Amino acid sequence: MNGSIVKKNNWFTGLFPKTKVDWKMYILKSLPIVIGEILFCLNGFLDNFMVSHLNYGIDALTYANTWTGLIYIIFFAIQGIAAMYVGQYYGRKMYDKVNQVMNLRFWMNVFFVLGFAIPSWSITDLMITSVAGKTISPLALEQARWYLIIITFSWLITCYNFNTNMLLNETGHSNYAFISATLTLITNAAINATLLYGFKLPAWGAAVGSICAAFVCLISDSLFTYFKDRKIFMSPLKIFFIKKMIAIQICKKIPAMLLTILAMGTIPLRMVLWARAYPEQSIGEPWMNISGVTVLGLVESLASIAAAVTGVCSSNVSYFVATHLGNSEFEEAQRRSQELKGFHTICGIFVSIIMIGVVYGIAYASMTSSGVAKTITDKFKNDSNVTPEQLNTMVEQGIAEFRKNFINCSWTFIGFNPIWCWFYTSLALIRSGGESIIASIALLGGQWSMMIWHVIICFAIVKYTNITLPVSYFLLFSWDFIRWLLYEVIQLKSNWKQNITKETEIDKQLVIEK
Repeated sequence: MNGSIVKKNNWFTGLFPKTKVDWKMYILKSLPIVIGEILFCLNGFLDNFMVSHLNYGIDALTYANTWTGLIYIIFFAIQGIAAMYVGQYYGRKMYDKVNQVMNLRFWMNVFFVLGFAIPSWSITDLMITSVAGKTISPLALEQARWYLIIITFSWLITCYNFNTNMLLNETGHSNYAFISATLTLITNAAINATLLYGFKLPAWGAAVGSICAAFVCLISDSLFTYFKDRKIFMSPLKIFFIKKMIAIQICKKIPAMLLTILAMGTIPLRMVLWARAYPEQSIGEPWMNISGVTVLGLVESLASIAAAVTGVCSSNVSYFVATHLGNSEFEEAQRRSQELKGFHTICGIFVSIIMIGVVYGIAYASMTSSGVAKTITDKFKNDSNVTPEQLNTMVEQGIAEFRKNFINCSWTFIGFNPIWCWFYTSLALIRSGGESIIASIALLGGQWSMMIWHVIICFAIVKYTNITLPVSYFLLFSWDFIRWLLYEVIQLKSNWKQNITKETEIDKQLVIEK
């Protein structure tokens, strides 16, 4: 009995760093990554927020950026399967192999991006309506069309700079990644403000800002790696240098990567379901022209900012756990893994508290609901049956309806964010020792079961009960309790504490070559 109590206490206390030195080390490594990830996600929110004054501006960007979201899911999947190699090879000072992993990661990014960019240029309207449905308004379609065509060039640039930015985080240079993210956000905000408010350009002006920001990130990342840690500098002149053995080692993880993409690809597809469950004119009164996408376009952008703290999970596991696994220091890796779970969860709670103020600040900012107000005004300003006083009242009612749904939906991601931090750390730990296929299967099962639950909500529960959008949104994420349990059991049962640099005969040949 007493032994059981001691064991439980040890497990609980093991979730937190033991010394001030450890706390300081985790904070110093994590804070730049978390802030950098938030700044990175702010670029997406910034585009949505800065077009909120345009008729159907938020809707248009949400439809187009569903594909951008899918692209980033692919980037993260590719980064995730290769991060363990970067961490373990970097820990063993095998820098030439780190460079080869980076080169292969870049070409995999390019391959997938072209698969989306070419259709976006050739069948643009179909790409938009496949997300929004055929009932999309002509104005929203026009805005989304040009934004999608232009934003694809940002995807191509990001094939390179996403890779280098993750490299900085994975190798302990998160402070430089943070500076790059800051420069990127400032560039995007400045150009968006100039084009959208100065030159009064339509929504595609935000895409131009994203392209310029991507260039800034590419240049700054390259300069930092070249001057601060040249041995891992990703030279554009050597991006074709990939030895056969490294290619084989990484390509063995492609099934795990594809499973991850198939799993995480359900996230941007959620907007397709919301667009059909809550189409235009379905929220509030029909004349308000508010859809689920109008509300969730901003909510999901803010959710990605709050969940940016989960981006530190993979990088920290790569740096604090995988480097020890690469040196066969399994007890130290186990200790770090427990501490990271608790530390990441605390980070999630802290970010959620901050997001409460952010959500209310944005909700009551006049710019946020100006698009809704403008749509109502344009619709009734020439209607002789509506007096100016009545029009003002209608505008106020529309703004209040939008604000209510926005705030109530936001409480869901605020509450679930710490849970996401915990179970994404568990998945990263499974991958860190080479069990990528197990982690990917777990992720696939969790995400697709959640997608089935989402379909039931949208096409059965909403259809026959007319529940509100905030209630539906909460019901969807209530499934995360099941995912949390699933990932914990799998991590507990899997043999993730392995040194993958010595795992196979191929890896032994790589060591001999060095």
